[in-house]
Amino acid sequence: MKSTWFKSIFIAGGALLLASDSFAGAKLKVSDTTSINFGGSIRVEVADTDTDTDSGDSDSFGTSIHSARFYMKAKVTDTIGFQLQTEHKDGDMLMLDSLVKVKLADNIQLWAGRFIPPSDRSNLSGSYNLPTWQYPGVASRYPIPKKGGRDDGFAIIGSAAGGQLDYSLGMFGGKADATVPKDTESVSGRVAYSFLDKEGYLTRSTYLGSKDIMTIGYTFMKQSDAFGDVSGTTDFSASNIDFLLEKNLADGSVATVEAALYDYDEFGAASKEGDAAMVSVAYMPDGIFGLGRLQASVRYQEFSPDDNSGDTTRVDVGLTSLINGHGARVGIYFGDQETGSSSTETIKLGIQLKL
Repeated sequence: MKSTWFKSIFIAGGALLLASDSFAGAKLKVSDTTSINFGGSIRVEVADTDTDTDSGDSDSFGTSIHSARFYMKAKVTDTIGFQLQTEHKDGDMLMLDSLVKVKLADNIQLWAGRFIPPSDRSNLSGSYNLPTWQYPGVASRYPIPKKGGRDDGFAIIGSAAGGQLDYSLGMFGGKADATVPKDTESVSGRVAYSFLDKEGYLTRSTYLGSKDIMTIGYTFMKQSDAFGDVSGTTDFSASNIDFLLEKNLADGSVATVEAALYDYDEFGAASKEGDAAMVSVAYMPDGIFGLGRLQASVRYQEFSPDDNSGDTTRVDVGLTSLINGHGARVGIYFGDQETGSSSTETIKLGIQLKL
């Protein structure tokens, strides 16, 4: 197993060295008001996983493509554009994003199609923009039905107070049991205020020092008759508050603190209803170490169900070498997740390339 790890690290290092100077998405200018951007991204991981349950232990080791995407963003006029993005799944490619964007006013847009609905910072940031590797799925568990935290619908997305206040409200297909007799829609909204640099609708969990951030946000999501069958249905209702503080320090380093609290009020079953919390701390010292700047991260998550069936906790620790920001990074990550008497420990080598 050790020789396989060494080979994986050697291949990863070579790929990053070859690619580190070549990150620039292609842009085709059609006219003064029309342009098309092309790009893509990939995340590859080598994972060693040890699972311990009451029925026994199991180990696994392997390399997998965590994500592979291609995108196209087009500006049709000064006020109309569209975006397409694909994602791989089991060797096939599926549509991740397909949306139209219409500028209604200087600070208001209408988005329609498949995209990330108003939700928490973790979902709006996505796995590609985290200080660690694994998406915080223990705490962030909104039942958004499409891959990558997407849904089909429309939303009004805007800003006020000079861009410091971001707001969004949308209606989407939502998550519903196949046995539910009614077809209902999900409604979600978010408001966030940035005390320092502005962010916008889509966020990051770390800007790696390119901005000074102090933002607090609130999100809600509701859907009637989301779960059940002809004998009876139940609704879905949840909300959360999240906070991000990232600051460039006087010595050239960057410190990051992120936190979130969740209330899953109605989720179709007491085992899914409850409270969740997440806190993450990251630190990036000044200077280049080897291939790039280093960022160390620690994150804790917890979900406590209302039926007292047992809390789920997860701790993630990582060390990332940032060769070209989020565009080229490689890191070592450790995760320990526990639910009752079951536990899973994972060590991963993660490689991310993005343009």
